Amino acid sequence: MADPIRTILNLFARSPFKPLDEHAEKVKLTVLKMDEAVRAYVEEDKAKVEALYRQISELEHEADKVKHAIREHMPSSVLMPVDRADMLSYLKQQDDVANSAEMVAQLLEIKMVPMPRAVKDVLLKMDGEVLVTVEEHVAASNKIIEILDSSSVSKHMAEAQGLIDRVDSQKHNVDVTRLEAMQTVYAHEKELGPVGVYHLLAVIRDLGWVAEHAESASNRLRLMIAKR
Repeated sequence: MADPIRTILNLFARSPFKPLDEHAEKVKLTVLKMDEAVRAYVEEDKAKVEALYRQISELEHEADKVKHAIREHMPSSVLMPVDRADMLSYLKQQDDVANSAEMVAQLLEIKMVPMPRAVKDVLLKMDGEVLVTVEEHVAASNKIIEILDSSSVSKHMAEAQGLIDRVDSQKHNVDVTRLEAMQTVYAHEKELGPVGVYHLLAVIRDLGWVAEHAESASNRLRLMIAKR
């Protein structure tokens, strides 16, 4: 694997924003593996869930290394076209997407809960909405970083705001589906048992946090472009 510090230094040499793209892609990979783990969990494939958890943990660690390299080598605010504190705030929220994805995977690995079809379906539905939210965030991040790198931010302001609005709209879909998922779990309380209900509610909660942090990271981008 490439040395993250050398990679970040090379990216900073090209642009103060490009390292954030590198981090966003690491985070996206973590969430894609989380999606695989949720699907394996629904299929009751414990061995696959355990293997995917190890992969997710490693990917989250790689994202952390990129984050630390960015923090250590980011230029001072005097040399930056945006406030350094705003970029670090964005970086933290984006990194928390990967952290929350790892927490979901941990819960899946800790305990398998046999689920009726209705619960499986709604869990997959929520997972899908969360994945789309993260993909929308990364797409917005890539485009907005391209815009921030250009000399015509004001000309692309409406486009940038529209991309972030799409993330906010998708996050609303997650919120709606999260409520549906919780209601479905409680509707099958007798079949799941108290421990099963508690465990699945924790999975649903942490899935929600993955999307929550993606939305928060996009809103930090909104702040950065507004200040330009």
